Amino acid sequence: MTTTEIENTETVTRIFEAFGRGDVPYILDQLADDATFVSHLEPIVPWAGEYSGKERVAGYFQAIGGTVDVTDHPVNAVVAQGETVIAMGDVSFSVRESGRTGSSSWVYVFTLADGQVKRYEQFNDTGLADAFR
Repeated sequence: MTTTEIENTETVTRIFEAFGRGDVPYILDQLADDATFVSHLEPIVPWAGEYSGKERVAGYFQAIGGTVDVTDHPVNAVVAQGETVIAMGDVSFSVRESGRTGSSSWVYVFTLADGQVKRYEQFNDTGLADAFR
């Protein structure tokens, strides 16, 4: 791996650690001002869609934190190539409004530039949306 790939992988790993402790301000500090988050999820999921700019990305995290309690979020693999870091894992959670539990496998794609996240894309299997039905 190149130095850039190692640094990008470390940045993404620290973002996951911050997510685990609920440190959204730290995550936002790792983003470029014009960062874009895209959740390729069914519209029933409260944080589905596109969020551009740090302020809107903060809304992405508010939507997650306001609707689900994440009980487990293991990262099973992190792979870097150039400015792209791909992470794969699983998530278990409960939906606050209904009390339903759910689980899903996921793939997250981070694109970094100059050590900051410029773009994030989220892909989950149907287990995530199913918990909101």
